[in-house]
Amino acid sequence: MKNKEPISGSIFSGVQTRCGKHEYEDGKPEVVEIIFEGYHNRYVNVIDLKTARELMNQLKEILPPNYQEL
Repeated sequence: MKNKEPISGSIFSGVQTRCGKHEYEDGKPEVVEIIFEGYHNRYVNVIDLKTARELMNQLKEILPPNYQEL
């Protein structure tokens, strides 16, 4: 996906995160749970720590350097 392309889709207006061990996977790996909240819905994603690091790095690249609450 290119950053210059128009973006469509519903906008989530809230997010919650937590880290813990995955209950059902072999070896109970550490994972990050991300819950995106929108209008009357919640979308839960569970990602491994490597993917969480990749997400953090990508967000650092696209957010302004001194991001402040809008």
